[in-house]
Amino acid sequence: MRSSTTSIVVATAIAALAPLASAQYSSNPATPDALVTTANDDVQTKMAPAPNGDQYISYFSGVGYDVYVMRVDSTGQIVWTTQAEDRPAALTSTTDYGMSSDSSGNVYVCYNALDPVSGLAQFRMTSVNSSGAIRWATPLYTAADTNYGNLGNGRCVVASDGFVWAAHGVGFDSSVTRVNPTTGVVVSTISINEVGAKQITAGMQPSTDGAVLFSTVRYTTNFSNKILRVRKINADGTYAWGSAAGFAAASQFNIQTGNAPDFIADGSGGGYLAWYTTNPLNCRLQHVDGSTGAMTFGVDGVLVATSTTASFGGTTATVNRTNPVIVLGADNRVYAYYKAASASIAGIVWYGIGAQCFDSAGVAQWDAANGVMVEDYSPASAGVVYDRTPGAAMKLGTGVGVSYVNYASANLGNGIAARMNTDGTVAWKSSFASDATQKYRFSASPCATGSILAWQANAGGPSDIFAARINSDGTVGNPAAPVCIADLNNDGVVNGADLGIELAAWGICSGTPCIGDLNNDGVVNGADLGIMLAAWGNCPV
Repeated sequence: MRSSTTSIVVATAIAALAPLASAQYSSNPATPDALVTTANDDVQTKMAPAPNGDQYISYFSGVGYDVYVMRVDSTGQIVWTTQAEDRPAALTSTTDYGMSSDSSGNVYVCYNALDPVSGLAQFRMTSVNSSGAIRWATPLYTAADTNYGNLGNGRCVVASDGFVWAAHGVGFDSSVTRVNPTTGVVVSTISINEVGAKQITAGMQPSTDGAVLFSTVRYTTNFSNKILRVRKINADGTYAWGSAAGFAAASQFNIQTGNAPDFIADGSGGGYLAWYTTNPLNCRLQHVDGSTGAMTFGVDGVLVATSTTASFGGTTATVNRTNPVIVLGADNRVYAYYKAASASIAGIVWYGIGAQCFDSAGVAQWDAANGVMVEDYSPASAGVVYDRTPGAAMKLGTGVGVSYVNYASANLGNGIAARMNTDGTVAWKSSFASDATQKYRFSASPCATGSILAWQANAGGPSDIFAARINSDGTVGNPAAPVCIADLNNDGVVNGADLGIELAAWGICSGTPCIGDLNNDGVVNGADLGIMLAAWGNCPV
């Protein structure tokens, strides 16, 4: 076993010497940008913003699924890659972990491992600075045995006061730790355990005043309902509300066994939770108020669609809705996307991708009974339709969208990005990865013109890591360098005629293309006017 100091030295050397395998974000869906393509499995991407419009992407690679962090610039070029942890070969890729970044450009990754000296199971955190150098590495929890699998479901967030929080499972209980971001010193550890009940780590998001919201899946026996519960932990380690047991996001209905969904922040100290239940298979959303712990979408949350049946080629059958992904829009509405599939009809299943939008009160905006379809139902057919699965919800300027995969066979999935209009219609769909692979474990992070997607894919062998840039106008890849974008009437000069067009289009874009939206952020406003005034006069030849 290497010492911790040796691990840091080796990791720093790797950061300096690692080859840059990436080109740029591809505009050709047949050849998406391959970021990591080693001979081993490269899996489990996470993303967080980096300085200057860059992205941090973490992943596992190597025989022990070692922990890596890379920085990718705004065009898709790898700036550096750092090995954050050299893990033993016995570890597994399926154990979840956490990653986040702060406003100073530091990135934090937390994961399970084995202590390099004692061999005991540990949950650890490593911080890497914006240049790829390891700042510190800290064990947050050391078990009394070697069962690292008990320390799973890692989560990591940066609080409003800059301190870092991590959470992970401890068997059927959970542990939450607050860490000094400068030194890596553990400030406090809170054990989430309840006599007679299991509290499985699910999600964590920052709240106000350095506090965090932490969710768990709680149940008493293998046959009891598994319910999401939330509590708020103050910066001093006390409970603002919820205590160890937490407040229930729903009073009934069972979460799928093994499912421990994360959630998203609402921007005001609260959060939006999404999950799917069994019997019936349907997706629910809940909003938790960060100040009081109140569940504002009702005692059981809200359904993405209330109808339990749909018509499939003229036949009415049960519809199952699962795997929700959600995003908060610039309009303060929360958007949910999910897999929709029929029950078997004469041995055939119909697959689609559905969507719903909720206002701040939890009222469905798009056909409360049925939701809307991003990708309409199609029957399974050999070589044509095998499955459809959601990837990641994403922000696209002031709009929102989703990535998903249309499978023609098990290893032939076409990655699709779609943007929704505010009325629930689809503004556009674009293929971003049509190569012959299975694609899954998507993550998304906003960029200047839309969002960056990262995912793992394989064609039956080891997985690799890929990325794509999805722009708010539906184009894929790096935007073309503008020649004279402010010449809205294409007469070769930027003048009063173009200004009139700009002012007539003022406000949030209602669809695409959006004339006057010169920076592709989904709204025509002062930023676009500034671009026009800077380009005033004759266009360059």
